[in-house]
Amino acid sequence: MQGAGVELHSVVKHYSPPSGVVRAVDGIDLVVEAGSSVAVTGPSGCGKSTLLGLIGGLETPTSGSIVVGGNEISRLSERRRARLRRQEFGFLFQEHNLLPFLTAVENVGFQLTMQGSEDGEAACRRLLGELDLAVEADKLPDQLSGGQRQRVALARALVHRPRLLLADEPTGELDTASAATVIDLLLRFQRESGATLIVVTHDLVVAERMDRVVPLSDGRLVQESPEVTADA
Repeated sequence: MQGAGVELHSVVKHYSPPSGVVRAVDGIDLVVEAGSSVAVTGPSGCGKSTLLGLIGGLETPTSGSIVVGGNEISRLSERRRARLRRQEFGFLFQEHNLLPFLTAVENVGFQLTMQGSEDGEAACRRLLGELDLAVEADKLPDQLSGGQRQRVALARALVHRPRLLLADEPTGELDTASAATVIDLLLRFQRESGATLIVVTHDLVVAERMDRVVPLSDGRLVQESPEVTADA
């Protein structure tokens, strides 16, 4: 499998609440090489999550173009973007967003069900086992610890072997040991599969483990530098 390269050209995302225009993303040009790992850093409110949502096709830009894996997703219909998200993208968020009425293995399998697969339980259990969750596979989310729930969410993001993996503050609610485990697993999958990994984080320790750090401030890129910290 080859990772999906990402290209952003003069991307703008503005919102217009009654209080006035919010320039969440304000003219970004960015190229992420296929198969690489990138950390997008910056303080709260600088546009990191909005940028990730645009790359993942969860939102469309006000202006500019976004190309992922050769597809200009900023011009696709919502139906075609949804199909692309199901088939080629994996999402991991700070909030695990597990369905509370499904077991761990069923939550992971739900991703395959959305793709029309009816025979994925063995693959789901195998992946949960690799994440040290074999014993917890038949438990409901409220029977799991925070770290275990996040690993289930990680399994759900990886089970269909996406070409592009997008993680929004995936360690924000985890203790140091659980956070390290999640990042270890993300990077291992990225290396073994060749997928492209983009992580939004305010954590310098997480950012430094990626191939590249892209700092944001007020919706704009600031100069990339090894001296820039994750909260700069």
